[in-house]
Amino acid sequence: MTGVQTCALPISFSIFSSKWTIEILATLYIAGERRFNEMRTLLRGISSRTLSDKLTTCVQNGLIDRVVVEGPPIRVIYRLTDHGREAGRLLSPLVAYMKLHQGRVVGPK
Repeated sequence: MTGVQTCALPISFSIFSSKWTIEILATLYIAGERRFNEMRTLLRGISSRTLSDKLTTCVQNGLIDRVVVEGPPIRVIYRLTDHGREAGRLLSPLVAYMKLHQGRVVGPK
């Protein structure tokens, strides 16, 4: 590994170590852009506070765009950036695997 790759590793783990961050990225990758309450419905078990915090973090890290749509009523839509789409493409199979196996990593038999 190069120095750049080893420096990126802890940053990657800090961003993607949250269950909800991975779920949010995978959900937006599969379902497309969504509003806040639509996300909350799709992500069963997440609190409004946690969803808000994780979306803010993803926006700050350049994974998600927060788009304000003018007009009555004003709407906010969340969608993946190019960087977020690439992460979603890589993480979606992992999320599917973990859901299929109830969160357990199944080793060789």
